[in-house]
Amino acid sequence: MKKKLLILILFVISAVLVGCSSENAESNGSQSLTWASGAQGGGWYTMAGGISSLIKEENGINISTIPGGSLQNMPFIAKNEAQLAWMQPPFIQAGIEGAEPFDQKFDKVSIIGNGFGTNHFHFVINEKSPYNSIDEIFKDLKNVSIAVTPVNNSDEWVFKKVLEFYKTDYDEIKAAGGKIIHGSYQEQTDALRNGNIESVFSQLSLPAASITEASVSKKIKILPLSEELISYLEQFGLDSNTIPAGTYQDVVNGNEDIKTASMGNVLTVNSDLDEETVYNITKTINENTDKLINIHASLSVYDPKNAILNLTAPLHPGAEKYYKEKGYLK
Repeated sequence: MKKKLLILILFVISAVLVGCSSENAESNGSQSLTWASGAQGGGWYTMAGGISSLIKEENGINISTIPGGSLQNMPFIAKNEAQLAWMQPPFIQAGIEGAEPFDQKFDKVSIIGNGFGTNHFHFVINEKSPYNSIDEIFKDLKNVSIAVTPVNNSDEWVFKKVLEFYKTDYDEIKAAGGKIIHGSYQEQTDALRNGNIESVFSQLSLPAASITEASVSKKIKILPLSEELISYLEQFGLDSNTIPAGTYQDVVNGNEDIKTASMGNVLTVNSDLDEETVYNITKTINENTDKLINIHASLSVYDPKNAILNLTAPLHPGAEKYYKEKGYLK
């Protein structure tokens, strides 16, 4: 009888200890989240990984980074397949409204902050190419030999808008003898370096690691977008911008300002993620801005005071709580 009683007491004590351990784990924030970023080799992927490490150090939250893009990340967030995601204003608004490029409306999308740098479009070409403008390339479609991200990615969606501007499409280019391949930023860089294609169209934070890598092993130049092309893209929510001189020291024309289009970076979150977790994530990011530049140079422009401006979706209550505490939000 005493033996049975002792076993029962030990069992109860073990159960209590396990329960306490679980509660402590939860109170220490040892939960697991997923962050949908961008293609491997791009700025979004690097930034998500770096900020995730910072959040884990501060709060014990484990965040795994998965590849994605603005178009893929909207359903990732809405369906809670990812709890955090990089997105861009035109696609957030389009997803909520069910407008192009989406064919349905998405909800459960909230924002932690805006202003996490800007992604610039790069039209990179082999330096040996005789073309000095994008217009020249599209005058004869057999000249088109380009790599872009996979279909239904934000880069690829914008590239199709570029093709619309030049009144052409994939089928016409291929029929004329042109070449288009789809792949990650690393695969694009490899194809350019190996001579499998002559140019790359990509949307990247400055300075882009894949462009820097390509310029070290191969002489390349970045073609400017014409004012007419930029104006056409602005109707879809893109902005006119410039890749500043000196951004890429090894690019042939890297000592010049290069006109292009761009889109800003927004950190979104699933609306159902609990307020405390989002508050802690928001606080960690905004109170460690000095560390952000070490993650990616483009994050040097991030300012907590501006994180609440020009939002195309509501702030998450957890983020709103933090910004109100700091006086950024009334």
